[in-house]
Amino acid sequence: MGTIKKFEDLEIWQLSRVLSADIFELSNFKPLAQDFALKNQMLRSAGSIMDNIAEGFGRGSRLEFIQFLSIAKASASELQSQIIRCKDYKYISNDLFELTIEKVNKIGNKIAAFISYLNKSNFKGQKFMERSSENKNQSTTSYAKSQTSEATKLQTQNTEHQTNNAKHQTPNKIIKTTNAASPLGAYPHARKVGNLLFLSGIGSRSAVDNSIPGLELDADGTIVKYDIEAECHSVFANVKAVLEASGSSWDKMVDVTVYLTNMKKDFPVYNKIYGDYFKDVEACRTTVEVKSLPTPICIELKVIATLE
Repeated sequence: MGTIKKFEDLEIWQLSRVLSADIFELSNFKPLAQDFALKNQMLRSAGSIMDNIAEGFGRGSRLEFIQFLSIAKASASELQSQIIRCKDYKYISNDLFELTIEKVNKIGNKIAAFISYLNKSNFKGQKFMERSSENKNQSTTSYAKSQTSEATKLQTQNTEHQTNNAKHQTPNKIIKTTNAASPLGAYPHARKVGNLLFLSGIGSRSAVDNSIPGLELDADGTIVKYDIEAECHSVFANVKAVLEASGSSWDKMVDVTVYLTNMKKDFPVYNKIYGDYFKDVEACRTTVEVKSLPTPICIELKVIATLE
């Protein structure tokens, strides 16, 4: 890690880049191409692997890098499960399944090995190099000036005071990710405030090509047909992507507001799928009907989650 200057030089990122391209090509084969929910999930999982490796490297901190590598490894496991589903659904041949699953396993194993290496390393990361050097010089100078117990006591109290202040001055952080559909205006995907995470309204548009799964429009842009089931899977995948990019996770949601454009028609299907996804989450929920949403989607989520 010490000799690598950019994330593009990491073997695990290079392998995940190739895998992401392979999954994109695979997702265009029928009948998988017509299973919008599974297709989008696979593309997000593959993209999450390489993006989290890159973001973790860019953080400049060993511990943060390990955290994002763990997310990347989890995404590899998720992709592995999705590829198995493709085989079970007979979307891909056995030969293609074996070839693809081998690539995913290889990346997962290499990420695990890299995490193990970083856990054993004493290198804290670029972010802390100057800070550590300054602290060392300050400590040496202080010791040279005075070796009395009173001076040591005062220095300890001052350090504790600074640490406590720092805990209460954690800056807000804006979250944007390529693993979810791009915002339509001047707002982020999410924002951290203290130990809470606030998500902007998240819809069902695809992060890959901005399409809406299952939607058919006529020449005038009027909705001919839409698929609430496919959009539910897609919007939940978008929410999951934003949560993970923010350092949170699905199980940390505490409040969910759901907007539907057709409560009478769509609520039964949406409520059933919601129950499958949120079975063990126990987040508070409000479901409301709106006349329309900014794009021709039929569902949008507004989420509040916690952070570790």
